[in-house]
Amino acid sequence: MKIRGKYKKINPLYIFYVVLGFLAVAAPVRMYQLLNIIESDTGFYKATDGSVYFMHAVFLVAAVVIYVLVTLAKDIPASKAPYKKSILLAICSFLFALGLILDVITLIASFGASAANSQITASMATVPTVLELVFGTLSAIYIMVVGISYLNGRIVYLRYKFLALTPLFWSMSRIVMRFVRKIAYINVSDLMLEIFALVFMMIFFLSFARISSGLSNDRAMRSLFASGFVGVLLSLTANIPRLIMLLTGHMDKLPNEYPFAFCDFAFALFALAYILHAIRFMRVNDSSELNEIGKQSEKEASDNISE
Repeated sequence: MKIRGKYKKINPLYIFYVVLGFLAVAAPVRMYQLLNIIESDTGFYKATDGSVYFMHAVFLVAAVVIYVLVTLAKDIPASKAPYKKSILLAICSFLFALGLILDVITLIASFGASAANSQITASMATVPTVLELVFGTLSAIYIMVVGISYLNGRIVYLRYKFLALTPLFWSMSRIVMRFVRKIAYINVSDLMLEIFALVFMMIFFLSFARISSGLSNDRAMRSLFASGFVGVLLSLTANIPRLIMLLTGHMDKLPNEYPFAFCDFAFALFALAYILHAIRFMRVNDSSELNEIGKQSEKEASDNISE
C-alpha cells in the first residue's frame, strides 16, 4: 500500500514547528552537558549520566518523526527549484557563503599546526584538507551566486550544474577529515554530533544539487526536506549552546577543538530559508500538476535568465 504523500492534513510548516520543538528540548540539555559533564580540554565525556542517553533518544526519535512526517505529507513542494525572489533566502545564502570563506581561511591557518602537533599525520590529512579547501572555495562562489539570484529574482545559479555539486563534495571532505582523527568517536560528544550533522548535510546538498541541475525525480524535494530538517536540528543543537557560551564569556568551557562553528550555524539558516521559500513558492507535488508547474516554472526561469 502506497502511503507516500497521502495525508493532506500534514502541513509542511507543521514539520518545521516539530523541529523547533525538538530543538527547544535538545539545546538546553546540550548546554547542561557542556557546563557539567564534558571536558573542556578534550571534548570527552568525563561522566556519563542520563542526559547522554536522553540526547541520543531525542535525536533518534526526531529523525524518525521528521522522515515519517515528510513521507506522509501530501503538500511537499514539487522537486523544482523555487523561481521567486526572496530577500530572506538571499541574506541566508550570503551568510552561508561567508561561513564557507571563514572555514577555508581557518583551515589554511590551522592546517600546518594541526598536522605537526596532533595525532593526524601530514600525509593522512593533506588530501582531504586540499579537497575541503578547493570545494569550500567553489561552494562559497556558488552559494554567492545563489544569493544574488534570489536577491534580484534572476535565478541564474541553475545554469551552473557542476558548481551545484561542490557543496556536496565539500561536506563529504569534511566528513573524511573527521574520520581521520584517531580517537574514540563515541566518547567525544562534539565530534559525534558534528559527524551526524554532516551526514544529513551531505544528503541535503545531494538533493539540492539534483533539484538545481534539473535531474531530480518527485522524491528529491522530500529527501531535501527530511535531511535538511534533521541537519538543521543537529547543527543548531551543537552550535546554539556554543554561541550562548561565547556571548556570555564562558568560552573556557568549550572543548578546544570544537568552538562555535559559524559555517554550520549559517548552513542551518540557509537550509531553513530554502525549505521555507520552497513551501511558500509552491505546495503541489501531484504528478499531473507537477508537469504543468514544471513547464511554467521553466518558462519563468528562461525569461528571468534572458532578461
